[in-house]
Amino acid sequence: MEYHILASGSKGNAAFIFHEGEGILIDCGITRKQLIYKLEQLGFKESDIHYVLLTHDHYDHNKNIHIFDKDMIYTAKKNMESIDDEHTLEPYTYKRLGVFNLFTLRTSHDASDPIGFIIETDEKMLFMTDTGYISRKNMGYMNNLDYYIIESNHDIEMLMQTRRPKFLKDRILNDVGHLNNEYCTTVMKDVIGESTKEVVLAHLSGEANTHELAYNTFYKMLDETNRTNIILKTASQVDVVSGGKFRD
Repeated sequence: MEYHILASGSKGNAAFIFHEGEGILIDCGITRKQLIYKLEQLGFKESDIHYVLLTHDHYDHNKNIHIFDKDMIYTAKKNMESIDDEHTLEPYTYKRLGVFNLFTLRTSHDASDPIGFIIETDEKMLFMTDTGYISRKNMGYMNNLDYYIIESNHDIEMLMQTRRPKFLKDRILNDVGHLNNEYCTTVMKDVIGESTKEVVLAHLSGEANTHELAYNTFYKMLDETNRTNIILKTASQVDVVSGGKFRD
């Protein structure tokens, strides 16, 4: 299984997962032109997208979801009008999508029906952004996966120093907001294991975080637990970040 985070952040989100000739697009908060360009740079075409997953109904995630046929789209019930039962994802159940076995998690965000995923092939990957906290129930499913793409949105001190209004800071900090660097590292310290190969810190704030700060906060945890064999990356709003097992 290989992954490519095409864009990650408040200006637009999209990620592409590929395995044995089949592809999943997670969210489409970027333009079709950007999507096709980035896929082509990776050696893919739009036709390599076989399934589209929508995490929630915020604009930076669903902006251009309409460019895909509804038969390709899978999400939780309240995230999209007129979605039928076949394409509805119920939290804590499995859905077989071609070569992928998809397990849906309930997340905590101020959206209609927010969800995250564990995607399984011969390997397992967590995809979870836009959540104010991670429940013990979710953590029970997150142990010792191969790959983690997880939100590390902000540094609390940096957030408080921004000129954002208090209501927005409160929204980001609360249980239906976004994960901060320290919370993310605390969760990951509990769940990573011997099978874990790569961790990507995603949905970084452009104003209340830096790649260096998110990386360094997490790297201290890696040192403490002697898990220096894990590859750590930070996702970008602009540049594609890739990982997993690539095609020959």
